[in-house]
Amino acid sequence: MNNIVVSSAKFIIIDIIGDFVYWPVWWYTVGVKNAVFFCGRQIREAWLALALGIWLKNLFTPMYDERSIFGRAISLVMRIVVLLWKMAWLALWMAIILALLMVWLLAPIAVIWVIREHLKVLF
Repeated sequence: MNNIVVSSAKFIIIDIIGDFVYWPVWWYTVGVKNAVFFCGRQIREAWLALALGIWLKNLFTPMYDERSIFGRAISLVMRIVVLLWKMAWLALWMAIILALLMVWLLAPIAVIWVIREHLKVLF
């Protein structure tokens, strides 16, 4: 009986209350590190999915092996248009990812502020 009471008290004090106290520390240390790594992975995967490195590397390569001046000009213009379109998509995706990171950073502060405002109304 004594062992069950001690184990239960230990669980309540250390695990539940300790986790509640440690949560803000984790959120702004390990959690932020994980969130930043996630954002970096998402941006890198978008770069690879859009194949921007390949498009940049082949920017001045003539399309369809057309080596005339007009073929090179058309190829360059088309690749620049496609590259700008893909970079616009990447910029949009980066803005979304960085907005999510800001939400991650500000969410606990917003929750605490909302709870405080509701408690002010109640009392």
